[in-house]
Amino acid sequence: MIYDTDLQSLQQFGKILKQTFAVNLAKGATLKASNVRGGNKAKFGPQFLLDNSRYSYWATDDNVTTPELVIDLHHSATFNVIRLRENIKLGQRIEAVAVDAFKDGKWQQIAEATSIGGNRLIRLPQNVSTNKVRLRITKSPVCIALSDFGLYEEAGKI
Repeated sequence: MIYDTDLQSLQQFGKILKQTFAVNLAKGATLKASNVRGGNKAKFGPQFLLDNSRYSYWATDDNVTTPELVIDLHHSATFNVIRLRENIKLGQRIEAVAVDAFKDGKWQQIAEATSIGGNRLIRLPQNVSTNKVRLRITKSPVCIALSDFGLYEEAGKI
């Protein structure tokens, strides 16, 4: 049985989720990948990370299992949630990642995670403001097939 207070809590949680993921702060960014499968950017380029499709993806050559991606936001953005998704139709491939922010003239690691799969959210302990972010795939047994990258600021954070 769901009580009114439970229903209100669920509705509030739903509202926070909707607000948090309404705007991907990485939209409009320039993406530079260290490798693109077969050099075919039209089919496997990093631009597919921002196209809102779960099944288009950035892929690397078979022998490239630890690529890097630099996301130039062109302006300072403040975020505390990072979303990553693999094209799960091709299986879970990525076993570990690290994320860096460009601050004070150098890269500083702000997060790391294991396994991405269909959806991985990394919630940072505090807000980060930067104009460049770097994603490093640090462990993958095979080439990657990453379908989504997002930066978000959690709504209603106190």
